[in-house]
Amino acid sequence: MTTGITGFEPRVDFVVGGVQKGGTTSLDRLLRTHPAVGMASVKEPHWFDTDERFASGTCDYAPYHALWGAQLASRLCGDATPSYVWWPEAARRIRRYNPDMRWVLLLRDPAGRAYSHWNMQRERGNEPLAFPAALDAEEERLRTSAPQDVRRHSYVSRGYYARQLERLWSLFPKEQTLVLMSGQLRETPVETAESIAEFLGIEPFSSAEAISENEGTYAEPMSPRDRERLVRLYEPDIRAVERMLGWDLSAWLR
Repeated sequence: MTTGITGFEPRVDFVVGGVQKGGTTSLDRLLRTHPAVGMASVKEPHWFDTDERFASGTCDYAPYHALWGAQLASRLCGDATPSYVWWPEAARRIRRYNPDMRWVLLLRDPAGRAYSHWNMQRERGNEPLAFPAALDAEEERLRTSAPQDVRRHSYVSRGYYARQLERLWSLFPKEQTLVLMSGQLRETPVETAESIAEFLGIEPFSSAEAISENEGTYAEPMSPRDRERLVRLYEPDIRAVERMLGWDLSAWLR
């Protein structure tokens, strides 16, 4: 709905840009219930994190805008692709596309997020390794794999939130970002919906019942040893996030 960039106006107004396995599917579902909001015809367009699309230095946004059709001119339009905050060039591309873009981020305990990510890939048949072995293999995989496999196997990488926030805030003003803890979707759905509506500048949601985190099914819980390993890796980053957001994240360190 926003206008002002010659050649492709109107344009998308906001992104649910992170994080994967943080509750973005439930938030996307809620946003689709609001009469003033238009979401893409697919939940995750993956437009700005597809490097091939930008290889020539120019980009035709017509196929992207077609995902909203007539809504683009009449509603506040959003794109829910949770890898945008993590993929290195996505935020920079989004800034060139719309410097006024608003970002909604849902942050989840990074150790639990990593295990949920691994479990999802295991269930889809994309991960033959046990969780500890997948953690051991991640650095080499990210260095040598094709982009699709990088997405699949970035279990630890996606949980370093401080560096992702720093990159985002180097490109967008903090006031254009709303950072929430994913547990808020379950614990305080009405208040969380109100904060989202206020941030986006829309009327309150008529119901917040759609806000609930998708619970994955696990063959077994993450082992205490694997959790301890991840907490040690993440502790400096978690402490940085606490300072950046003013949050108490002691639960993430247990």
